[in-house]
Amino acid sequence: MTVLAVGAGLMPSAEAGSGPRAAVADRAGMPSVTLKGQLGPLTKPSAPVSADAAGVLSYGTGNSPSAAYTWERPNGTYVNGLPKPVILSPPNNYNSLWAVNGRFALERVGTTSAYRIRNYDTGKVVQFDLPTGDTATSVIAQNRLLTQRKTAGKLTLHLLEIPAAGGRPVDRPVSGVPDNLPGAITHVQQDARGAAITFGGWSGVQTLLDFATRRLTVVPDNASRLNLMSLSATTVLYEATNEDFKSYLVDRDHPDGPRTLLNVDSSVNLALLGNWAVYPDGEDKLVAQPAAGGAARTLLPQASSQRPVTGADGALYTVGGTGPDDWAVRRITLGADGTPVVGVHIPLPRQTAYDVGGVAVDQGQLRVGTLYVPRSASRATTYLSGSSLSLTASGTLNATPPRNVGDLGWHPADQEPAYDRHCTGQCLRLVGTGEGDVVRSSLNKSNYVPTLTASGRFSVQRPDPWFQYVYDGTKALSHTDHWHAASLWGSQLWSAGTRSGTVTAVSLPSMKTLGSAVSVGAPCVPTEIQVVGRWIYWSCGPNKKAGVYDRTTKRVIKVPSGYAQLADGYLVSQNDAAARLSITYFPGAVPAARVGTSDLAPLKNQVGEPADRRGRFWAVDRFGGPLAYLTEAGDVTVTWPRVTTSPLAVISTDSPARVDLRPAGSKYTGVWHLSKPAASWKLTIVSAASGKTVRTLTGGRATGKISATWDGTGPGGKKVPTGTYRWTLTAPAADHVGRSATVKGSVAVRS
Repeated sequence: MTVLAVGAGLMPSAEAGSGPRAAVADRAGMPSVTLKGQLGPLTKPSAPVSADAAGVLSYGTGNSPSAAYTWERPNGTYVNGLPKPVILSPPNNYNSLWAVNGRFALERVGTTSAYRIRNYDTGKVVQFDLPTGDTATSVIAQNRLLTQRKTAGKLTLHLLEIPAAGGRPVDRPVSGVPDNLPGAITHVQQDARGAAITFGGWSGVQTLLDFATRRLTVVPDNASRLNLMSLSATTVLYEATNEDFKSYLVDRDHPDGPRTLLNVDSSVNLALLGNWAVYPDGEDKLVAQPAAGGAARTLLPQASSQRPVTGADGALYTVGGTGPDDWAVRRITLGADGTPVVGVHIPLPRQTAYDVGGVAVDQGQLRVGTLYVPRSASRATTYLSGSSLSLTASGTLNATPPRNVGDLGWHPADQEPAYDRHCTGQCLRLVGTGEGDVVRSSLNKSNYVPTLTASGRFSVQRPDPWFQYVYDGTKALSHTDHWHAASLWGSQLWSAGTRSGTVTAVSLPSMKTLGSAVSVGAPCVPTEIQVVGRWIYWSCGPNKKAGVYDRTTKRVIKVPSGYAQLADGYLVSQNDAAARLSITYFPGAVPAARVGTSDLAPLKNQVGEPADRRGRFWAVDRFGGPLAYLTEAGDVTVTWPRVTTSPLAVISTDSPARVDLRPAGSKYTGVWHLSKPAASWKLTIVSAASGKTVRTLTGGRATGKISATWDGTGPGGKKVPTGTYRWTLTAPAADHVGRSATVKGSVAVRS
């Protein structure tokens, strides 16, 4: 296996680096090459919102709504794509209340009265029904949930005890609830012992709930208009808005006792730890200061600017360190001498330049998202690294040194300013165009618009959760008010039929139906289809039945369920349970002994990423080429399955029916898209009247697209006379498999 390194934080030119050595076949009999990802400027992400000794709940680390909630453990393992916990929105725009407490979270089942408490660390879920008339709050613990209920016109509180096996909860009324308690809970701080709860706004009624005694105690206000700020194992921190925003500590065991004035150098983002206030100092440091006053001490030289998270175990949690080589989720506890001690809870190692994700292989061209920090900026962003791949007749895989090929907002050939450089999340789900490149953000320069499929000048895009558009360049040809399965192959748009198990095709841009519906053997209306020449992949859902229909033999090929990508002669699928990629070879593309599914490679996972990792961490070249995947080490490995591809074909033709050569500079331009790369091409133009060749145009290797321009002149350099001219395009395949592609047409010339 060849290893090629690319530097992080650089803007390599087309000449940068040295070429890789010839690769030998790997143990699976497939040639491969690895692009080594160098350490980049960012560390593994983490954004704690709830924590305890077992781990941390992170939110929004991967910019993916479907994988926004991730549980991370100290041993480095994590669970992506957790269900959304109950998040309550109090009236009057108060901060949202998350029903999470350490490793435990409350979830609602649809819009029913069924709820469940999930243990993020073990995965155990306990489901129960909320009593009729009860309203859930965000106050929870391992087997407890605080609810509100109107009883005889009075607000009552109930601490429901949930049986370990689920089912009907035991109703434990909360004592000490005053008659005039406002109904709206607007602020909560909680741990394993209980909760500090604000009713009725920032300056509303402050209370303390003890889980063990099931008693609510009102914290005397004394006309101070107290605002809840933080909670520790022994005290609660309040801000007195009527006393020039001074902050006071209240003893949780004796809330009606004397308050202690907090005497520290900050009044924002404070978190309590015993008799210490811990806070970011506004200069990137995390400091701790005795609550009664005294010198502040630096806990971390660099840290998050957010308030540290108070864990259910009483510890504080934040992200920080001395720099990218010493970065972690930190757990802050009290040492034997009563002073704060900082420990590493979850290491956050530096990622490579490729770990940001974004992989595509298209017409033998590799594209990889690459992270860097521009010299003129402090914010990390991305460009696309490009490498040309080729397989020799003897089975050697070659790759050119990675070079900068722009980003998702521009291409170097555009010669316009970049406008979409800040792409480091789901916008790096790359989709090939069939022209040796990936879809760029030309349709919407300000927002990322997901592309379902693309081929040449056509694309299908989903700008929101409802509408789906078919584009010819930037022109919308059609749209629907719902998402449905669709795939482009050249100028053909394939879609799921209206009947179970059928697909239909139309010609673009005319939208004219091509033949009758094709029955592909699916027991459903497919939720996803992919078309590559003779092969049609269909799926009834990520975890449901899937298959590949061979239009040549009219047979259905069994394939695994799971997210998959179709290529010419094979299919690659995600096996999420095994964290592996598998490959299925098709009859007719390989010898009979190799037909079927086998293990291929590890499946990379990453914090905050959705289950569907196609185009993010792995991809196949559906235009007769290889596949590529990110490794756990942050490298990119390219592997070329040994299959017999289909003969080269022209899959779309854009040739004008007539051309007027009289205006100065007028010319004929034809564009043809190919099913795989061509070694060369020749366009012959013949006069229909005389049968003589008037012009022959030739070109070298074409990666999916041939563009030929004729200025209308004949052998002597003079304009040809008005008439009809027939053209013939011929192109041999770059992989030397099958016959040359030939397509013919004509153009009416006026001169």
